[in-house]
Amino acid sequence: MLGYEETFFVEKEVAVSGEKAWDIISLPGNLTMWHPFMEEHTAERWNGIGSKDHLTYYSGFKYDREVTEWIDGVGYDLKVTENGKKESTAIWRITPIDETHCILRITGAVPFIKKLPFPIRWALLKFKMKPVFSQYLFQILEGFAYYAETGKQTKRNQFGSHPIFSLEKQEGRNHYR
Repeated sequence: MLGYEETFFVEKEVAVSGEKAWDIISLPGNLTMWHPFMEEHTAERWNGIGSKDHLTYYSGFKYDREVTEWIDGVGYDLKVTENGKKESTAIWRITPIDETHCILRITGAVPFIKKLPFPIRWALLKFKMKPVFSQYLFQILEGFAYYAETGKQTKRNQFGSHPIFSLEKQEGRNHYR
C-alpha cells in the first residue's frame, strides 16, 4: 500500500536549546516533572546503553524501559515492555534549530504486531494504534515543552485526557472505569 509505514511519530518545536532539552530528558526519573499521565518514574540507572527505568501511569499501567542506544546530546532508543511482553520501541531525538529552540521528536513502533497478517496489521495501525498513540505522544510533548519553557511541573491531564493513560484506578479492582 502506498505510504504504508509501521512507525508513527510526533515532533514539537520547543523554545529551549537542544542542550537544555537533553539535560531534561537525560535526567533520571524525569517524567514525573512533565509527563501528564505519569504517577511514578524510577530509574535503576540512567546514563547510557543498558539503563533501565520503570513507569507507573495514573491509570495503573506499568511499563519497563531499557535503553538500547544512547547518543549524548541527541537522544536515545528505548525498548518498552509491559510485564515483559508486548514490546514496543520509542526513539527520542533532539534537533537543535538555534541557540534557543529545538525540535523534540518521539517515534514509536510496535514490532510485536509484525506476526499478524498484513491486512490486519495495516488496519490495526491505521485505525487504532496510530491515532491513539499519536495523541499520547503529542500530549507528552506538550508537557515537555510546558516544563522546559516555564520550569513548572506539568499537571495530571493538563493537555487533555487520554483513553488509555488517563483512566482512574478503581479501588480493589483489576479493571478501569
